[in-house]
Amino acid sequence: MTALLAAENEELKAEVKRLALRVKSLEKELYGSRADRRKPEDPNQTTFSEVEEAAAGTTAPTKPVAPARKERKGDKKGPRPINPDLPRVEERLADPDLKELICPVTGVPMKPVFEEKIEVLARKPAEYWVRVIVRQVFASPEGDAMAYSRWPAEVMPRSRIDASVVGSILCARFADHQPYNRQSDQLARHGVKLDRGTIGSLVRLAEEKLEYVYDAVVRQTLACDYLMMDPTPVRMKSDIKRGSTKEACLWTYRALDGPVFFEFAEGKHGSTPANTLEHYKGRLQTDGASNFGGVPSRPDIQHLNCWAHVRRYFVKAEENAAPGAGDYLNVIDRLFRRERIIRRFRLKPESILELRRRFSLPEVDELFENARAYAQTERMVKTPMPKAINYLLARTGPLRECFLYAPSRIDNNLAENALRPIKLGAKNWLFIGHRNAGPRAAKMFTLAENCRMLGINPEAYFIDVLSRVDDHPASRIDELTPHHWTKSKNG
Repeated sequence: MTALLAAENEELKAEVKRLALRVKSLEKELYGSRADRRKPEDPNQTTFSEVEEAAAGTTAPTKPVAPARKERKGDKKGPRPINPDLPRVEERLADPDLKELICPVTGVPMKPVFEEKIEVLARKPAEYWVRVIVRQVFASPEGDAMAYSRWPAEVMPRSRIDASVVGSILCARFADHQPYNRQSDQLARHGVKLDRGTIGSLVRLAEEKLEYVYDAVVRQTLACDYLMMDPTPVRMKSDIKRGSTKEACLWTYRALDGPVFFEFAEGKHGSTPANTLEHYKGRLQTDGASNFGGVPSRPDIQHLNCWAHVRRYFVKAEENAAPGAGDYLNVIDRLFRRERIIRRFRLKPESILELRRRFSLPEVDELFENARAYAQTERMVKTPMPKAINYLLARTGPLRECFLYAPSRIDNNLAENALRPIKLGAKNWLFIGHRNAGPRAAKMFTLAENCRMLGINPEAYFIDVLSRVDDHPASRIDELTPHHWTKSKNG
């Protein structure tokens, strides 16, 4: 009897130990770090008790079948390889001292077996130096004529500045949005004294050189038959009261899959796009604003609206628990999901139109019918849901037009994406200091944004174009625009 109780006690102890290990494993899976968590156990996997029974000879052990390893999607974990285009400088470490190369066990000298190599990203601080350029001047015996070599194209003799410095300033201001005073402080740390006024003068000189390049970008953009337009307010220093600012505007004109340009105006008046698009004919996509100078209603313009702005109204209605707002959002989300599929698989125009005709347009028409029924049965007070319905019904034609042309988009997000860096950068430079600085900023922002869209280094672009523009033929100025510049660099 005593032996039987002792055997049962040992079995219970083993069971308690097994359960304690299981509880610890589950706690780690539930509450441990992400690296410690595991997938749920396979029910076909051999358990701990089955292994014990197999060891005791009561059952035959079965070999667990390992599940097929799934191929990992996306980027692999771990450090990414360093850009292979960066220059490599090999450094060879000195070998250990001879006394350290004697084996402590056998006393025999060690032999080289293999080499280890690691790549480490390094940076050298910015260097500034003074170029001393000397040229020989020749003159006739009587002094009537003189001859000398031209200064290098990248040198601005009157300013005594190289294009590399000006290109760095332009990139820092209009691509990285660093104000002039911050740049002046950074230059001072490297022993270079350039105050804000001097930096502003250099930017003004660069604008004079790059003005025709900007005009070429404007021509390329307006030559496209599909434009997106969007204004955004910016602050400008006011002359009325010291320290005060007033609202100005940057107008964005972006071609579909093409260039973009900005235009500065001292207000969001419709006269600005009316003058700029006076001779434009084609498709124009905007948001739901009305300050476009009557351009969208012209007979030679096909006006498209933006479904992203429509969606924002219904999102606000849903946040306010408006009944039925979620149904409208579900339809709009399906429209956008279908558009993402179109762009993902790069469908041909005829396939796009067929997909929209069969699926998108019936949903859009039903959405409009539901909105009209809502407007007839509900009180259209100034609450989020009636506002969303009114916004939708007031733009039925331009919203439906988005689905009747291919390739086209159902949103104006590309124009807003071009403006986003400027709006975020405005938190650094706060406002435009002078009305003459507004057009200058629009031109430089245009070149910097096109560089960003194309994935090219704006500093390298500014340096190269500033060095070449003076000697470049005016008839071939298009070659210096970012879209043509990157093609020439890539061969």
